[in-house]
Amino acid sequence: MKVLNKISAKLIVAVSFVLGSFANVNAQETITVDPISIAPGEEAEVVVNYSSTVERSGYNMEVILPESLSFVTTLNEDDEPEAFTLGSSALSSHMKVEYYVNEKHVKLTILHLKEKNLKDGVLLSFKVKADESFTEPTEITFKGIIFNGGDYLEDFTVPVTKCTPTGINGIEANSEKAASFNLAGQKVSANAKGIRIQNGKKVVVK
Repeated sequence: MKVLNKISAKLIVAVSFVLGSFANVNAQETITVDPISIAPGEEAEVVVNYSSTVERSGYNMEVILPESLSFVTTLNEDDEPEAFTLGSSALSSHMKVEYYVNEKHVKLTILHLKEKNLKDGVLLSFKVKADESFTEPTEITFKGIIFNGGDYLEDFTVPVTKCTPTGINGIEANSEKAASFNLAGQKVSANAKGIRIQNGKKVVVK
């Protein structure tokens, strides 16, 4: 049943885009993506923002990553990879289909079976990870963007720059024993008998 729903969704959105592609020539949709900064071996979130002067209920879009980046995916209940999350522009009843051309190239179809419209806000988001060979400059490409009832938007790229790693891989502790002091504040041997201060604590050695 889920497979049939997905096939139906693809057919419906394909027909709606073809039928509506000649209308609303002067309609204005705006998509913006902030520049991305990422360190080798780390992840960054890509947020796609949307605004429109007309009502749209769905869209097609392709996202292509450079060689040094990869999608951060999770497996859905059908054991299929998913990287994209719908944002505040969509309703919970909007449907999402991700088709992976390859690991760097994804085609998206978003639609609503009752043609409920998108709102201004975050269209979608996804995470990318940079491999250790990541060097700047590079770009993420957005292409094949068309909202149902509209015309194709121009393809565009978003710059990705290299930043300093923020993760902490590990902290090495000093293997040497901490110094010991007597109650007068004088440094003493670690074997000295009596009361001494070590690592900020009182230690009694008999």
